[in-house]
Amino acid sequence: MKKTISWIFILLTVISLSAQDIHFSQYNEAPLMMNPALTGFFDGQHRIGLNYKNQWRSIGNAYNTYALSYDTRLGSGSGNRSGFLAIGVNAFNDVSGDLNFSNMIGSLNVAYHLKINDEQMLAAGIYGGFGQRSIDQEGMQWDSQYDGISGYDPTLASNETFTFQSFGYIDFGFGMNWSLNHNSTNMSSNDGFKTNVGFSVSHVNQPNFEFLNNSDERLNMRITTHAKALIGLSGTNTALVPSILLQFQGSQKEILPGLMVRYTLREQSKYTGFINDAYLSLGGYYRTSDAVIANAMIELNDFAIGLSYDINVSKLSNATNGKGGFEIALRYIIANPNQNRSFY
Repeated sequence: MKKTISWIFILLTVISLSAQDIHFSQYNEAPLMMNPALTGFFDGQHRIGLNYKNQWRSIGNAYNTYALSYDTRLGSGSGNRSGFLAIGVNAFNDVSGDLNFSNMIGSLNVAYHLKINDEQMLAAGIYGGFGQRSIDQEGMQWDSQYDGISGYDPTLASNETFTFQSFGYIDFGFGMNWSLNHNSTNMSSNDGFKTNVGFSVSHVNQPNFEFLNNSDERLNMRITTHAKALIGLSGTNTALVPSILLQFQGSQKEILPGLMVRYTLREQSKYTGFINDAYLSLGGYYRTSDAVIANAMIELNDFAIGLSYDINVSKLSNATNGKGGFEIALRYIIANPNQNRSFY
């Protein structure tokens, strides 16, 4: 009976968690997931991103989250154009627990970036996608499957009448983003001032979740607000990069402020359209009432790699000994030689 009650509790928890979204600590390296208006918001023609997160490994089967994204700017040409269209694709898969709870989704993003003046742009974006969630019922064990002699016998009937099923759903969302680039001397310089502020609404249609037959569990809308700036320190090779993410979904909220210090390791041509610089960024974030996050990133030409580690400070730290999650983010950009200004 205790095991049955335990499984029911676990299953209800899984169903509750299924109505929430995954998240990355390096949220600036998962832009298409954060806001569809960030599709095409980078210096270059094409961008590829990879993300991986391993969370709570010390308390059993960890959460393993994988994400892949690609976006491109269409007709961006020279910086004199009034705007450009961008498209992208985004996919992720999240697998966790003894029951291999899986959350997989793919989406298509479209955004238009309107040039307000030489320093400002305004973007609007939408996404549409298809998701699938599932549970491995073969991993469940019930009281009736313990014979009292040899222990657990999977050939015995569970005598449970309810069933769980995998299901698919359609998902839609939209967002906007405003950006400012003031007094930057080249595409990725540490001088000048750059900033962007955006918001997005995900799961506008609030799709129904049907793990249990005849259930009416819905995926709550997620409202996201984010901001980021790059503040060059005059006369130095250093810039401050503060950012913040606020997300609200149902009764859950996430507030994640942070600060990175970005050092110029190598700065090459200021007169070509190619990105040939090298930077090292060090800093961290704080997920309120949950975790302190240490973060490091190195950018070499068109390639970037970011590493972060979550240190639990919530009540969960008693079970994890403070061990949270390791995360890695990879980014590769193919430059556009005709692009002469940065809005990133």
